[in-house]
Amino acid sequence: MNKPHRPRADLRMRPLSVAVVMTGGTIAKSYNPAEARLYNFEPKVKEIIAGLRVDDLRFTFIDLLHLDSLEIRETDRHHIASAVAEASKSHDAVLVTHGTDSMSDSGAALCANMVEIPVPVVFTGAMVPFAVRGSDAVQNVTEALLALRLLPPGAYIVLHNRVLALPGARKDHKSLTFQEC
Repeated sequence: MNKPHRPRADLRMRPLSVAVVMTGGTIAKSYNPAEARLYNFEPKVKEIIAGLRVDDLRFTFIDLLHLDSLEIRETDRHHIASAVAEASKSHDAVLVTHGTDSMSDSGAALCANMVEIPVPVVFTGAMVPFAVRGSDAVQNVTEALLALRLLPPGAYIVLHNRVLALPGARKDHKSLTFQEC
């Protein structure tokens, strides 16, 4: 009996160099007990990645911004795009951790600023801070790292078991995930 033909994905089995551009957002919020508030004052993604088994990935962490995505302005988006463009010159892939409320806007700005995106660039974040029980942060970072290995060059949002090309994705505030526009 003939087995059905299944195309084999290029899994890029060699070690990958990944630049992680950290911009803040809910994924990075930590609790400040003195003020009883959550703030972006430490890059939590390093802690998330340290807890994963990703021995064949080599990371460069770029601590770019510590902003809630609602605070990100056009100048910040250009700064993000510049950091991604620079990182893509010396890395196999780029992960951007970003707040979900304006992630689509920053992704669209990246696409508008980079004529050609030479490596996979994935934006991810979380609806619930990593520091809070029930967070989706570890799931989203894990999925984003796998997506960087599988996706062709271009810009994407990876969240909640979904991969969406940029531009053309937006946050659905009702379902609290992302969908195509």
